[in-house]
Amino acid sequence: MAKGRYLKDRAWLYALFATLVGASSAVILSLPYETVYVRDRSYLGLFLVTIVLCLVVFFFGMFYNFLIWMRGKGLSGAPERRLVKTISRSLRVVLSRRFGRVLSVFMKDAVYLSKLKDRSLTRWAMHLLILGGFIVTFILDLVVTFSLDIAKYQPMIADNGWAKVWVRDFAFDLAGFLMLAGLLIAVVRRFVTRPDIVKTEVSDAASVLFLLAIVLGGFVLEGIGIAGAVPGHESGGPYSFVGYLFSKALPSTVGQYYDVAWLIHGLMSALLIAYIPFSKLFHMVASPIAIEADRMMPTGVRS
Repeated sequence: MAKGRYLKDRAWLYALFATLVGASSAVILSLPYETVYVRDRSYLGLFLVTIVLCLVVFFFGMFYNFLIWMRGKGLSGAPERRLVKTISRSLRVVLSRRFGRVLSVFMKDAVYLSKLKDRSLTRWAMHLLILGGFIVTFILDLVVTFSLDIAKYQPMIADNGWAKVWVRDFAFDLAGFLMLAGLLIAVVRRFVTRPDIVKTEVSDAASVLFLLAIVLGGFVLEGIGIAGAVPGHESGGPYSFVGYLFSKALPSTVGQYYDVAWLIHGLMSALLIAYIPFSKLFHMVASPIAIEADRMMPTGVRS
């Protein structure tokens, strides 16, 4: 390949990387965060700086994984050029009638994990609970952030609003509970029963324990908010059914530690974003999509 073409493809990728990071950072830093209930706003500032840095790592990791795939067996030429072609063709697929098929493959193979269900019902349930809970939590985060900071939707803001108790309280707890159930199954399989098929490596154990700490930390934070009557947690406690149970074991004075607990949970969640491209959680979703995309893409992408 001509050197000029290679440099052009790399420049295109760098520009896309910078655009994604810049746009995401601009959105995050421009939101008012009026309903973030930490009293020390320096904690919020530290969280925002951390999450922007973690986004840089996240997008870098995504491009790193994609470039590794573009160096697959039987492929020739610069991986940057194939990645540029793949992104271009993928965008055309999204805007075409074929997108319905791609979406159905995603739901069947990457979300429902149909192929795994046929091999092991326990593994399928474990992965489905973890992945399903994660996806639902991510969607809820987007909906709640838009409702609170952009749309200023009062039923989501008011402490006794229907959207607040059913979405921010109940739905978040339900999604977290699903993840917790799946993670506990993973812990039992990897550290207690240890079936022969399970090979626990350091990265596997770290992923499970890291996610478990974040999920439990979220419930503890919620319990602190309910027990300490922190704004946003003063009513609707029973709807936050898991956090409500934690609150029953905590004294009311624990509310003074809410800011610290919020910062720790926020920083861990930000670090999870940076860790996703290098974790099993990413490959669990991306692998079936990559296989199907490789089968659907024209042969020109391979050269």
